[in-house]
Amino acid sequence: MNQPQELLIDVRNVKTREELHELLATLLKFPDYYGRNWDAFDECIRDFPPVTPVRVVGMQELGSVLPREATLMRQCFSAFEAEMPGRRKVYVS
Repeated sequence: MNQPQELLIDVRNVKTREELHELLATLLKFPDYYGRNWDAFDECIRDFPPVTPVRVVGMQELGSVLPREATLMRQCFSAFEAEMPGRRKVYVS
């Protein structure tokens, strides 16, 4: 049986909040009206969920540069995953 592919979100080199939201919008294929803030992220991730598991790498680096953004992103992904246990997977490292 084939393993499902993962969507890799590499945040190791992100330096600004705007850059982070642009990366997320692009990789998660959010619509053009995505507001590039955490409320909008929370809504879009539920309205347009990824079809494969998500792997986020570089959270330690992101947390050093943008601690608030790293915390909020982790909280949003945790809430998203908790909505449907076992059906939505997000791996953060």
